Parts: sequence; C-alpha cells; structure tokens
Amino acid sequence: MGMVSPSVRLFAAGLPALLLASAVLTQPVRAQTATPASPLQAGPASAARGATLAGSCTGCHRAGGRAPDLTGRPAAQTQAALVAYRSGARQHPVMQGVAARLSDQDIVDLAAHFAQAGGQPAAPTPSTPAPSTPTPPPTTTTPAAPATPLALGKALYLEGAPARNILACAVCHGEDGQGAEALGIPSIVGLGEAATLAALKTYRAMPPVGIAYPDAMRIALKPMTDADLAAVSAYVGTLK
Repeated sequence: MGMVSPSVRLFAAGLPALLLASAVLTQPVRAQTATPASPLQAGPASAARGATLAGSCTGCHRAGGRAPDLTGRPAAQTQAALVAYRSGARQHPVMQGVAARLSDQDIVDLAAHFAQAGGQPAAPTPSTPAPSTPTPPPTTTTPAAPATPLALGKALYLEGAPARNILACAVCHGEDGQGAEALGIPSIVGLGEAATLAALKTYRAMPPVGIAYPDAMRIALKPMTDADLAAVSAYVGTLK
C-alpha cells in the first residue's frame, strides 16, 4: 500500500468515525482488558496538524452529528480513547479501524486540535486602515475541466468530501481495499465495478438493522448521489 494521506489516517476523520453515536468514544473499557501502555512516544503537540488530520472526523464528530462532538474535550481524554481503540481495549468496528492507522504523533496532534477547538478566537488587533486602491478589472480565466468519473471516484474513496459529509471509504476499507476482516470489514479487491455499484445502492437503501457494519455502510452512503456511487464503483473496480 502506498503512503497514507493525512486525512485518511485520521479519521483521521470518519467514515470514518462513522457512527453509532453512543458507541464512539463513550462506550466503557472492558474490565478484563489491560490498560493501554502510556505515555505516547511523540514530539510536541501540533493542533494545526491535528486540524488537518481531523478533516474526515468531522463527518460524524461535530455538533449535532452521529457521534459525540469532541469540541473542547480535554486532550488527555481523547488520547486515552484513541489509544484504547487502537489497542483493542475498547471495541468498535469503525473506531478500531480508524485508530489502527494512527501513529502516536497523530493521536497527540488530534487530541490537541479538539482540545483547542472549543476556545474563543483571539480578538483582532486594531490597525489603521490602509489607503484604498483602485480595484483591478477581473481577469478572464478558463474554468477547470470537470473531473472524470474515475478521478472523482478516487478522490471520494481516498479523501471523502467533508463539505458534503462524505467520509473516505479508505478509512475502513484501506487505501488498497483489503479491509480488516478481524473487525468485520471485508476486502473489496476484485469485486468489480458492477457488483460494487449494486452493493452500494443496496446498502444506501436498506433500513437500520442494528448490526455495526451494514448500518455503518448505510449511514456513510446516505449523503452520496447516484453519480458519486457510480464514480466510487468505477474506482473500486480498478483495485487489484
């Protein structure tokens, strides 16, 4: 598998955080499981880097979202939760898959971002207005050519579309499509374009069933259009 992009490594991000709000970051640690090792081996926390990594997380972890809003949560709590998911001490098919791809530094930076996200922005410093200058006439530019369906599918699969609440498929299925069978996330390599499209449409249309993986797929696909599904299917068809 190639280098993992920052937004994918998070969940940074989302799908995957996908869902099941009561289960994510709030379920109790199993008593019989040992406490994860600490401290994390990382450098100084970078909230700015954490904000980049958290791009996919906001699909679910936002005010009014499907998972708990992490805004203003103490960094130590977020770190402990992510380490517990990564080690398997806390069980959740989506969060375990997300946390498994996070380094110690990723966890520290994400926790710093969410801890700072609840703070008030600093008041701007008053300054003397600059003298006005004539506004130059607008320049004529050629609009960018629309992305091909395959390019769109690749972008949605690897990066998602946070502005439209679409989480990256790779958060759970991996950039190579191998999934995580131990967590109940199947491999989609070799599935083919037509079979993938049929499956995606079925998951999007199905009612809640109370089973983690099908429900996660249903909720993740809900904001996607038919064109999105077709594009993602075209890209999945190239995974070998």
